[in-house]
Amino acid sequence: MIAIQRASAKPMRLKYFGTNVTQQDIWTSAISFILLATMMQQTGSAAQPGASAAETNSRPNVLLILADDLGYSDLGCYGSEIATPHLDAVAAKGLRFTQFYNTARCWPTRGSLMTGYYAQQIRRDSLPGVPSGNGGKRPDWAVLLPTMLRPAGYRSYHTGKWHIDSTPIASGFDRSYYLKDQGRFFNPTKHWKDDVPLPPVAKGTEFYATTALADHAIEVLQEHQRDHDDKPFFQYLAFAAPHFPLHALPQDIAVYQDTYVAGWDVARANRWQRIKQLGLVGDSTQGQLSRIETDLGPPYHFPDVLPIVGEGEVDKPLAWKALSPQQQTFQAAKMSIHAAMIHRMDIEIGRVFDQIKAMDRWDDTIVVFLSDNGASAEMMVRDDGHDPGLPAGSAGTYLCLGPGWSTVANTPFRRHKTWTHEGGISTPLIMSWPNGISAAGQLRHTPGHVIDLVPTLLDLTGGKHADDAPTLPGKSLTNILSDDVLSDDTGNRAESLWWFHDGHRAIRIGDWKAVSPIGEPWELYNVAVDRDESTDLAIPAADKLHDLIAAWQSKTDEFTELATRDLDAKSLQKAKRFQGRSGKMGKAQADAKPKRKQNLLQADTFLLNDRHAFVMQPKSDGSAKSQTPKPWIFYGPTLNRYPDNAERWMHQKFLDAGVAIAGIDVGEAYGSPHALPFFDALYDEMVRRGYSKTPALLGRSRGGLWVSSWAISHPDRVAGIGGIYPVYDYTTYPGVARAAVAYGETAADLQSKQATLNPIKRIGVLVDAKIPVCIIHGTDDKVVPIEANSMALQSAYAAAGQADLVQLIQSQGQGHSFWEGFFHCQELVDFLIQRAKNQEQP
Repeated sequence: MIAIQRASAKPMRLKYFGTNVTQQDIWTSAISFILLATMMQQTGSAAQPGASAAETNSRPNVLLILADDLGYSDLGCYGSEIATPHLDAVAAKGLRFTQFYNTARCWPTRGSLMTGYYAQQIRRDSLPGVPSGNGGKRPDWAVLLPTMLRPAGYRSYHTGKWHIDSTPIASGFDRSYYLKDQGRFFNPTKHWKDDVPLPPVAKGTEFYATTALADHAIEVLQEHQRDHDDKPFFQYLAFAAPHFPLHALPQDIAVYQDTYVAGWDVARANRWQRIKQLGLVGDSTQGQLSRIETDLGPPYHFPDVLPIVGEGEVDKPLAWKALSPQQQTFQAAKMSIHAAMIHRMDIEIGRVFDQIKAMDRWDDTIVVFLSDNGASAEMMVRDDGHDPGLPAGSAGTYLCLGPGWSTVANTPFRRHKTWTHEGGISTPLIMSWPNGISAAGQLRHTPGHVIDLVPTLLDLTGGKHADDAPTLPGKSLTNILSDDVLSDDTGNRAESLWWFHDGHRAIRIGDWKAVSPIGEPWELYNVAVDRDESTDLAIPAADKLHDLIAAWQSKTDEFTELATRDLDAKSLQKAKRFQGRSGKMGKAQADAKPKRKQNLLQADTFLLNDRHAFVMQPKSDGSAKSQTPKPWIFYGPTLNRYPDNAERWMHQKFLDAGVAIAGIDVGEAYGSPHALPFFDALYDEMVRRGYSKTPALLGRSRGGLWVSSWAISHPDRVAGIGGIYPVYDYTTYPGVARAAVAYGETAADLQSKQATLNPIKRIGVLVDAKIPVCIIHGTDDKVVPIEANSMALQSAYAAAGQADLVQLIQSQGQGHSFWEGFFHCQELVDFLIQRAKNQEQP
């Protein structure tokens, strides 16, 4: 065994790859690499059996360590390049959970972690109409873990961040160092010892919060050994690292000063490779690396941040090569500070481990390590402000990780802290207990949640949850802690997991997860094969989504009833108007929301059946002669970026002629029959608004599949069909393999069912209904070949003697492009206006 000693106050300086680092830093990095390689070899192998909990004579001690804003891949044992040898060593002798969840935010997770309830059940996260949230007060029955452990003889110690209502000593802890000031790692102004306020720390001292927390934990553990050695201990160590601001010791920053110069694209790809090698995520049952949402910035938009921080700051996860040299240098420096904060946290954790070993308590100590939420994309300047003239990471600076590096920290998942996509709620969980967990270095794939840790620890310690308190919603994880768990660690759980934070919603039942960002439609994913949340199944599996939404609402109603059970009428009436964030933070969240990129003219946008829809409406001239019912065009595809600017001229012509244009976003439906109910809903809505029962249809590219499939289902509702290089044959684009997901079929089945599902094979319905068609298509289109699509439709009409109903304008030498002629085609415009108005062509 190699012992790692704490760095001295004046560490020996060495040259390491051209960088000044300490001897301690070299040992830390080297040992982390050795341990990580060892775990890669051990993954999947049988561990040596050890003593079971039943064989332990005394109750185990508990060391519960909580990091703040640490991403899924920020530890060496979860794929990081950051040296975390002490946590890696614990993982190598214990368990790592691959699907462990939190609440997406710091204070709700802490409330859940200490009580065993969802934060909304105890009013510690927001529920509409309930006095709740960050300032919410727990019901009397929602006691904290120390109270539950006291009957089993435990002494309980709190160190670090709190972010729960009341105070630590008043809530059952025997000793506490409460560091509330999270914005000043070097000189906090608000902190308490045993609920007694302490004076502010002067600037310029050697104080560093992460080290100070370890000092306190060691102090109370030494006291425990001296005065209470006959009792088990519960030590809750809650670091602020690596939460913003990015504050780190210079010698730790130096270790990583050149690590990130290649950029976040490279760092993310490297982490993904290590994650796959470690077997965490990425095999045939877990999905791929998530796509980067380059238009998604911080969850709250504060416009003053970039001017304060300077030209090196970036608020979007753009491609690294798109950044200027100045931005690249600045961003690489930021990540080196984030890494340094985690590096130092691991060193200090190692000191606490050494203390427990010195007490001869290590083998009987349960170590639990987790993070309160995913890495943060937040960007703000608070507390003492930011001086750009000072060294980055020093006390007078205030930098945040930002979405570029947060995307790396949350590899391989989507989104960040506050969101209920996997990147916001999936983080590491490491558990170790030498005398009780024999499964050394193994992974556990069964989903877990912070609500599970109280029942787990009560099982392991003999603590007691009050009989008259509401039933805990979580489940004990003890059944999957042993070496032989093949029957229990199924990678699934029957119980639902529920989320609601900042207006973002989610629920997971079995392999299915429904998730909805605030104000956005529900999405549906099969996380057994798609934890990267790349394939939205909301349309093809609408029935499943409906069931999950109902289950989410049922849980919400249940939690609301419990959270209000002990409140008086006055409190409820006061909270009745509360529906979510308001004021400055509400505006900042609304301003940060990515805007849809459609180019719409004179549009009314709305949600219809939980899908984005629009109507571009002609300006009324006040004339009583306006046509009734009003003419309109059903457009496809309606996606985040469609219709786009290329069609602006054409749409303006329609509006000038008194013709509306409408569409509804069904995602990449590719003509799937599962999308037809949403098209029907748009049609019904337009008719309700006084528009014609026989619109014209316009399909651009994949939109051809949309409009032709609906026209085939409802030929009596169609006045005519227009197309701009339209797809009618899904085997050409997007291809059977991609289309199969939208159709809810296997690729083989979709190939064999063309007669009933592929629009080009069913064109006879349109021919029989004598529906006129006008298309413009390039002869050199390689994406949507004209021969298999537009010309095939024309041939079907001709074979039935209806060739005169089809006008195919062939653009010689043109491919699938933004050539202006496609979108300024007067013949197509005239055709659609005439058909929308139910007029015959001249």
